Amino acid sequence: MKARSIAHWLVLAALGLFGGVAVAGDRITQVTQQPSVLYHNYCSVCHGDKGDGKSRASGSLSTVPRDFTNEASKRELSRERIALAIAHGRPGTAMVGWKTQLSDNDINRLAEYVYATFVQGMGPIAVGPISGTRAHGGREADAASTSTRVDMTAGLPNGLKGDSKRGGAFYLANCATCHGARGDGAGPRAYFINPKPRNFVEDASRARLNRLALYAAVSEGKLGTEMPAWKHVSTNQQMADVAEYVFQSFIQGNTPPVQAAKGR
Repeated sequence: MKARSIAHWLVLAALGLFGGVAVAGDRITQVTQQPSVLYHNYCSVCHGDKGDGKSRASGSLSTVPRDFTNEASKRELSRERIALAIAHGRPGTAMVGWKTQLSDNDINRLAEYVYATFVQGMGPIAVGPISGTRAHGGREADAASTSTRVDMTAGLPNGLKGDSKRGGAFYLANCATCHGARGDGAGPRAYFINPKPRNFVEDASRARLNRLALYAAVSEGKLGTEMPAWKHVSTNQQMADVAEYVFQSFIQGNTPPVQAAKGR
């Protein structure tokens, strides 16, 4: 049997694992599943349960499945790129597009799961139901969070060291208008934004947002929200600085937030 035929059979077998599927025209709809379940049913057959490309199918495929945990993936992959690959596949590989089987929302949730769990190495996360109001950073994920403990001592990526003072100035100039000067998600623009900006001082944020997660959110932005990817307009050091400031001032509450100058 040719590798392509084996890969096709494995994809069909993976779909067979998924319960509650209903066909509507050419599109398959299903009851909303946690992204960990979506990953198991659609991705692990090739990419492995640990996201390292080591699976029962890898030896039969014409191209080696992506290892989400290696250094190349950490350098190259973003949530947006992962979402595009899930939706449209990867030409010249065994990676097929799932846009006819998964909703746009589930694709985005699955991309976030792969990025956070394997690329960023944060361990298993839960992303909650797709209905309701979402917030920058995934407030719906907080409501359905697992017992997995986040390492709050983890540093910034690539050996970066953040400067909280510089980060405070950056935050006040660029972030406070949405997230608020106190980090409570109540900035002057927040009223007009849906989904609402992240509240950094609520318990859910303080339980799961370490420096690594904050840097990733600043760098890559957030799909489906007004949170932009600052990597396109800022330096790595600037993003490290603002991540450090948010972590120290709002997540840990160790330093008072910066205040806008009078008359500003």
